Amino acid sequence: MSPFNRDLSIPPPNYLINLEEPNGIDIDGHLNVLAALVEETSNPDNTRSIILQHILPTTIEYIDLVNSIYPVELIIAIPYSADSWTVEQLKNKGYDVVVPKDIDDMLNNSWKLVENKLKATQQPLIVQEVGGYFANWTVELGKYPHFKGIVEDTANGLWRYQAAERERPLAVPVISMADTPLKHVEDALIGDACVYSLEKVMRSQMSAILAGLRCGVVGWGHIGKSVAAAFAGRHATVSIYDINPIVDMLAYAKGYFPLPLAQLLSESDIVMGCSGRRSIRVADLDDLKNGIILCSASSKDIEFDLKGFAEVCDIEDIQIEESGKCSIQKYTVRASKKYFYVLKHGTPINFLDRPLQGAILDCTCSELFMCMKELASKSHQPGIISLTDNLQIAVAKKWLKTYLDIFNTITAEKDKVFFFPDSWDWE
Repeated sequence: MSPFNRDLSIPPPNYLINLEEPNGIDIDGHLNVLAALVEETSNPDNTRSIILQHILPTTIEYIDLVNSIYPVELIIAIPYSADSWTVEQLKNKGYDVVVPKDIDDMLNNSWKLVENKLKATQQPLIVQEVGGYFANWTVELGKYPHFKGIVEDTANGLWRYQAAERERPLAVPVISMADTPLKHVEDALIGDACVYSLEKVMRSQMSAILAGLRCGVVGWGHIGKSVAAAFAGRHATVSIYDINPIVDMLAYAKGYFPLPLAQLLSESDIVMGCSGRRSIRVADLDDLKNGIILCSASSKDIEFDLKGFAEVCDIEDIQIEESGKCSIQKYTVRASKKYFYVLKHGTPINFLDRPLQGAILDCTCSELFMCMKELASKSHQPGIISLTDNLQIAVAKKWLKTYLDIFNTITAEKDKVFFFPDSWDWE
């Protein structure tokens, strides 16, 4: 029995914000730390860049600032987060923007777009991407001596490069910021953004709230921790599952009761996939509570085996917006007639809204830029490289002075924090 009050097969009124228009919101002038870093950066060998990113209104300023130092030859938009208004704005600015038809198209063909740019010019080139889309193609890209390497943002992307490296050595440098302390600041907020978007859908489309519901979190990493905290903060009953038994013990110590996966799926009204891998398979369908809602906080559509579900389920699209971007799909298992819902086609639920904004967006964009600067200014051996502490510290110092006024006074400028790590040894 579904815990929600309304028959979801009846199309609801559209209460959600349409991201295709920015609704008059000023989307420029907020990346102040990045702007300061750009001011300090030169590009003596005229290195160019290609950006594969979530294309949202807040992305425009980031791309413009990067372009001012490392001219952007190509923008590849991730399909599930490609806001059409933003795509048009970037095209109107003169950028070459490509929106692949789907994730498989990106995985198989994005590298060819990069290769075409490498063939067209002998200028040095770097790629900044989100999701590991070039992981299987570094040998092909490494054939070009003027290709300096790749910056990768996410844990899922890092895992793709690590998996590719186990098959054959990577042929280009790959700087990853997936496991840096600054990246963990962003991860701590993504969970709340995901739960915010989920509850927004529930309120407007299901006449329900999270308070009192049983919510399961699959994968208790950095994002899973923040999702669990956000559920608990909205007075839901929270259980977690992680494939790593040590992580389950840590969750127990933090007050989140771990359950075997089958029990979590059978008892939860909502499950948020946060594992970054396949968390719910066809083999798990018999365990699902009837009417359960599945949603993802992970990259791409990796958490749920939607292709496998389609082989054994009838699928009904329940559109929320005329564009079809924001939708609920009802899956009914043919053999058992059990049904469940999948939000946003299994892609990250937080992209129903602007997922990251303000000071934390500035931090993330600044860290990406520092990775690009590291690739552009120095020669690195092929393989996976972590962003060094000194570059993160440089970003953090600028961030403190920019966003916390108390750190921007003459007295505070003498504080030991601005002389870290040397100040460790001060008497």
